[in-house]
Amino acid sequence: MRLGRLLLPVFCALALGVGSATAADVGAVTAPALVVGTGIDKIAVTSRFTGRELLVFGALSHPGAVVVVLRSPPSALAVTQKVQTGPIWLTGQKVTVQKLPGVVQIAASAPLANLLPAQRRQQLGLDLGDLVARAQFVPEPQDRRRWEQAVLAAKERTGSFALKDHAVKISDGRLFSARLDLPASLPLGQYSLTTYLIRDGQVLAQSNERIDVEQVGLEQWVADVAEREPWLFGIGLTLLLAVLGLGLGIVMQRRSGS
Repeated sequence: MRLGRLLLPVFCALALGVGSATAADVGAVTAPALVVGTGIDKIAVTSRFTGRELLVFGALSHPGAVVVVLRSPPSALAVTQKVQTGPIWLTGQKVTVQKLPGVVQIAASAPLANLLPAQRRQQLGLDLGDLVARAQFVPEPQDRRRWEQAVLAAKERTGSFALKDHAVKISDGRLFSARLDLPASLPLGQYSLTTYLIRDGQVLAQSNERIDVEQVGLEQWVADVAEREPWLFGIGLTLLLAVLGLGLGIVMQRRSGS
């Protein structure tokens, strides 16, 4: 199954080439097409997950630039302001950022500013600063612009938001590949993988894929129990903490006695 997904863009590239030649023979004009593959449709997250690299590849029917966008579902983000009082830093205002994707990874074969006008980039969600500006801040801070800059900087620092020009490699005008670096703090959910074929400031073709990011192993079992049987989870957790506390008390008593 995975081998088939890996070879699919290659076979489609050959098919696109044959279709173009046939259309040229009869004088027809084929519509631009775009075929994309990743080799995976699921990413497993465990407690030992430290991030991973996602390979995206495909084939083009027409020459042009390629932009690949991986976007996670919206997730809430708590941001706290630090306030200095003399030599001491204290926790100041706290703001929750909502309606903002947890992860946005953008790879392009050329600088985005050279491929699409600013308004079109914002419409397609390719402007990271605009995504933050559209987010909801609760409560609404007075100096919102400064908070937006802080959120964007934090997202870029952790690798959750990334825009990489010249990260998509195009071979012979037909085959392309890109590598996206996924951060360790990867939100769970269904991610959208969108690929655009762009030429002369216009989107000629678009491909939409889905990748599921799921928690597996012991963490998933605990989460399932807590969701399905919250009362049982609460009792079990209480008993576990009681046993741990009793064991710690016995150990400390023996050490103090010796």
